[in-house]
Amino acid sequence: MEADIPPAVPDLDWAPERARAFGDRILDLYAGLLSEIADGPASPQVTTAGVRAAIAAEVPEEPLGDEALLAHLQAILDHSLRPGSGGFLAYISGAGTVPGALVDVLASGLNPNVGGWMLSPAATEVELQLVRWLCGRFGLPPGSGGQLVSGGSLANLSALKLARDHADESIRLSGVAGRPPLTFYATTETHFTVDRAADVLGLGEAAVRKVAVDEHLAMRVDDLERLIRADLDASARPAAIIATAGTTGTGAIDPIDEIADVAERVGAWLHVDAAYGGAVALSDTLRPLLRGIERADSITFDAHKWLYAPAVSAFVLVRDPSMLNRSFSAHAAYVEQDREVADRGLDLGFEGLQLSRSFGALRVWVALLAHGRAAFARRIEHDVALTSWLAGRVEATPELELACPPSLSICCFRYRPEGMTDEGYLDRLNTRVMTELQLDGRVFPSNALVHGRTAIRSCIVGFRTEASHLQLLLDLTREIGARIHSSRAVA
Repeated sequence: MEADIPPAVPDLDWAPERARAFGDRILDLYAGLLSEIADGPASPQVTTAGVRAAIAAEVPEEPLGDEALLAHLQAILDHSLRPGSGGFLAYISGAGTVPGALVDVLASGLNPNVGGWMLSPAATEVELQLVRWLCGRFGLPPGSGGQLVSGGSLANLSALKLARDHADESIRLSGVAGRPPLTFYATTETHFTVDRAADVLGLGEAAVRKVAVDEHLAMRVDDLERLIRADLDASARPAAIIATAGTTGTGAIDPIDEIADVAERVGAWLHVDAAYGGAVALSDTLRPLLRGIERADSITFDAHKWLYAPAVSAFVLVRDPSMLNRSFSAHAAYVEQDREVADRGLDLGFEGLQLSRSFGALRVWVALLAHGRAAFARRIEHDVALTSWLAGRVEATPELELACPPSLSICCFRYRPEGMTDEGYLDRLNTRVMTELQLDGRVFPSNALVHGRTAIRSCIVGFRTEASHLQLLLDLTREIGARIHSSRAVA
């Protein structure tokens, strides 16, 4: 007997008119958020319990209704940090461009899986075109490639897997057991994801040799060479040297060109973590700060940092893109096609660790098209100029001192009451001042450890920050610092 046809269930399918009406309300929320970001504090004054109570909701059995749903969304916005505020000066989290945010609706609405070309022909080609353009800005040769990944952590892991497999391709099949140890080289300022990558790749965190830094917190090439000589004498194999173009703490840039000479001499893979500082490649004026990056085998670059893109928009760029397929290729019967019939391009899911991939490249690509490269370059240059201005104001302000010279868009400074020489007390005092600045919320810096001492850290990666925000940071630092010090609130 023929089975009955199941009746249609249209519950989840909104008509275009219904989608348009709801979308208009969402845009109203977004416009309100932009107004608040322009004039309001960087952080709301919230508590864990307060946030939890404000956004508490049960999943309903039937539709919630637009008014209740929009009120819930407004509560989420009201209890959220504003990384796009001009007063947000903490960490390295960009502001998010308006074009990039809006086209996410199209990317999510289309919802291509950019792991397979046939599932995402236009999305794949947009990503590849953007990757080629970025490679060109970094000076990598024609034919270089790469892909968008979920963040700098995965970009570093992907690049260092390439380095491991470049050193010994048989490890993919047989593992690392019974082979001469492979070693990585990074400074004490290098991002911790390099140590994590060594762990995940089976080498162990101890395989990451810690290279000393100079007074500017950049890699000392002489110490790098000393460590490599010692490893070679012990029959270890240098697999990768990791240079950083803009450390997280202070923005220090390692001497990439000199490091490239060493990597070339010993046959090691050169990876440059330019997740933050790589943005200066868009500026013809600042590009020389990255001298030598064009010699890298791989580069990490996060557009969601100083290119102001919505999170997450990170890239791993590779001089020889054939390494991606050699290191990440896999075979599955359910994706096989007759290639004599199917005209398809590159399946990016088999060129990296992620098989399911979103159309994240669109938010970066459209922002570049909407604003143009020169606008990004001018703003990045302005951020550097503002940081230099801030450093000058610190030096001219009583009770403040620079912890180190500013680099890129990061300036680290300390509050030091007149006559105070107890460095341990100053560490505790500056930690308390930084915490109270964050709780106040009008400006939102972070902390840094500079040559073992605690500092207040300003990092400009938002296009709404101006001198008024930085002056407010200094004024509040002096005000809060004086109050805490005079009350002896810190032992």
